[in-house]
Amino acid sequence: MHVLAAGCIILGLLFSSSVFATSTTSQIDEAKSLAGTDPRKALHLLSQIQESTPDKDLLKCEILVDNDDPKEALKVTSPYLGNPTIPPAVLMNIELCHFSALEASGQASKAMEGLMYLLEKSQKLNLPSQQAKAHLNIGQLLSYQNQFSESLKHLLQAKELFKNINDSNEERITLNSIAVLYGRMGEHERALEYFAEVLQKNRDLKKTRNVAVVLYNMGRRYEDLNQFEKSREHFAESLKIHRELGNTKSIAVVERALGGLYNSMNQPLKALEHLKTAVTTLEGMNLPKSLGQLYFELGRTYAKLGDNKQALLNLKKAHGLNSNPNSVQLAADIFSEESRIYQGSGQWKQAYTALEGFKKYSDQMHLIRADEQLRQLNFKFDLSKKEEANRILKAQNQSQERQLKDAHRIQRLQLMSLSLVVLLLSVTAIFTIRQVRTARRMRELAMTDELTRIPNRRHVLEYAQQSISTCQRQGKSMSVVIFDIDHFKRINDTFGHAVGDEVIKRVAEIGKMALRKGDMIGRIGGEEFLLILPFTEPLPAKEVAERLRREISLYDFTDLTPNLTVTVSAGVSCYTATDKQGHIDSLIQQADEALYSVKQNGRNGVSLRLVS
Repeated sequence: MHVLAAGCIILGLLFSSSVFATSTTSQIDEAKSLAGTDPRKALHLLSQIQESTPDKDLLKCEILVDNDDPKEALKVTSPYLGNPTIPPAVLMNIELCHFSALEASGQASKAMEGLMYLLEKSQKLNLPSQQAKAHLNIGQLLSYQNQFSESLKHLLQAKELFKNINDSNEERITLNSIAVLYGRMGEHERALEYFAEVLQKNRDLKKTRNVAVVLYNMGRRYEDLNQFEKSREHFAESLKIHRELGNTKSIAVVERALGGLYNSMNQPLKALEHLKTAVTTLEGMNLPKSLGQLYFELGRTYAKLGDNKQALLNLKKAHGLNSNPNSVQLAADIFSEESRIYQGSGQWKQAYTALEGFKKYSDQMHLIRADEQLRQLNFKFDLSKKEEANRILKAQNQSQERQLKDAHRIQRLQLMSLSLVVLLLSVTAIFTIRQVRTARRMRELAMTDELTRIPNRRHVLEYAQQSISTCQRQGKSMSVVIFDIDHFKRINDTFGHAVGDEVIKRVAEIGKMALRKGDMIGRIGGEEFLLILPFTEPLPAKEVAERLRREISLYDFTDLTPNLTVTVSAGVSCYTATDKQGHIDSLIQQADEALYSVKQNGRNGVSLRLVS
């Protein structure tokens, strides 16, 4: 009797354990399905599971990172790091999420170090899925830091690995990252190749909204290549899908794009049809920048139709909405169109005034495009180093041949008269001066960040080392401030890399305005900056950092996209005159630790830490 009872108890325990395991797995699967649509509900569901398991905590970490709570994600994953009892593949997935949380919390250098370690580890253990995820994360992180060639190398490796293991979803994400990277650098044909693959993936997975977005992006790229008919076909298909889904704002955006395209195709009546539809939608929304571009297109359209009164009226509306000083291209286009209309109607005074406005903004555009072209050339150089090296070698040989011919020509000319010799010497002097200036300009470019045009990491660290040496010799104090943009990954993921790049440029500009004589600001990472404050005590340095933090938090970023707010966190450290062993590395380390403490306490603040 007792034996039978004991057997029943054992069977009951085994059954209940099996039911519990099945229930836990079911809850995790349900939370996974909710992660993309209702993350709060997914986290609540996971919190009801009392037992801590790698699968549960990995999913929790991924949800927290995707929803911009890296601090909690780090708490979830930290207990698992280095645990030898967890299978290597599972452990590496947890570590990948941990390093993603580090990057999201502003610790880009630590994240990169960890990702490179995981890449090496996954290669040794022959774990292709984890290896591909490491490449993808490294590529995305390098892209944020504007290291385009290295970014592309890792993204392409991730793409091939995901393809080999038939992970279509991750391959689709990687392809989109590659397409966006090429588009940012003006490589429209290559961007289209990858967008075509992304489009097919989205069709296969029946992600209808994503299909419409990719079609619109492809239409833009075809328009940039002047392939207007292909551009029209892609815009039209995108518009049809958005109408079926009822995406009002997206419908207006595509209608405006079609209107501009038909203007480029010299079909103003069709352009007017689409633009009027877009106006009806956008006028009810708080989107001044989009409306400004729309009224400009309407102005162009009416001008093509010969209705100068309506054309000028819409261009005036575009002027009123284009209050953003950074919308240089739109301002130049508006003035150019106005000047052309006034000239056609014989209103010369108004035409001259509009032409002056066009010249002002056109000069600014030349400078902006020169910087963009420089970045594109650097990118193309890195993509084809061998080909470029051969071209440079050939150019050098041609240059040497020209120099030899020039030398013989000069020798012959020297025999003509002393006056010609003097003239040639003058020309040579001018050429030398230009070469010196060119060399100086190239050195400045090597020490300047491509995106923000402020000193890069190498330049600002050299200045920091020189400054601390000077302060030590003179018995003076020196401070440094490290600050970075809060939630920058969310800005990139939500609004796109173009908006993210513009935020970084504006934060750098505000930082430059906060400088005093002798101070320097430099960009040392993707969204991370360093201020060098020679001859500055701790409290004044903290005041500088606090003023900078306040100015950025009060700046209006909504012209980039509605409801966008930007804040920064800053860490301050100071070398005092009594510390004869001060070193720039320890100074920066203390500032970085102060910054991390601000991140832990909610961001948008300043913390001071003296060198111990």
